[in-house]
Amino acid sequence: MPNTDILLSGAVAAIAVDLLVYPLDTIKTRLQSPSHRHLPLFRGLYQGLGPIVLATVPSSGCFFTVYEFVRSHLPSHPLSNAFSSGCAEICSCAIITPAEVIKQNAQVLIREPGGVNTTIAAFRNLKSMRDLWSGYGALISRNLPYTALQFPVFEILKKRWVTKEMGVTEWATWAGIAAGSSGSVAAVLTTPVDVVKTRIMLAAGEQRKVRVREVVKEVLRGEGFHGLWRGGALRAVWTFAGSGLFLGTYEGSKLWLERRREAKEGVEEKLRL
Repeated sequence: MPNTDILLSGAVAAIAVDLLVYPLDTIKTRLQSPSHRHLPLFRGLYQGLGPIVLATVPSSGCFFTVYEFVRSHLPSHPLSNAFSSGCAEICSCAIITPAEVIKQNAQVLIREPGGVNTTIAAFRNLKSMRDLWSGYGALISRNLPYTALQFPVFEILKKRWVTKEMGVTEWATWAGIAAGSSGSVAAVLTTPVDVVKTRIMLAAGEQRKVRVREVVKEVLRGEGFHGLWRGGALRAVWTFAGSGLFLGTYEGSKLWLERRREAKEGVEEKLRL
């Protein structure tokens, strides 16, 4: 498949998810915040959207380019899918981390009428540019096991539920259901790492540097073991919708571009004859 098809499909999928599922991510972030009891859950649900829209397009394009490239050079096996997705995550997280830091800090700010935009305020609260990558390690720690769990199951379900005879819409729908099903299970299992990642990124907005061990101790001391699973149910719902829409749109866009290119090549071949 041409690299342009992968990049375009990834971009379409990323924008679709950002616009439709972002409010659920905002609620999840607020639930996982240390100040969750004092935050309005349903106000300003699109705070911090701008940086994510700008970053997810190149990030998703990078992810699928690396994923498809690595997978094409490995034997067809679940472990190959896990390895390919892991390589893709390492690359894409380097692009998305700064936007994640600004986004999550913007999501927990309470904007006063006539006040500074929450995205700008979140950026100003950072102590240095280095803080933009403060959660990279935690993001990788969450996303590597997540993708290693999701993508092998996703590829297995896709092979069972998706057939070549399907139209683009049906193909995208069943691919999305496969992605949502596999993603929601992986999301629940990796919730504790997601809680730690959120706390580390929010600490950067408070000009504090915290370590993973400190965050875990703080959560256990203040909220107990269940605190590490805060937002898990919502994350499962968010991931089912987000991952299903993301990979479903990606698969549908990829198929549409592929069939469009094949049809065009067929017409050109007939003209030559």
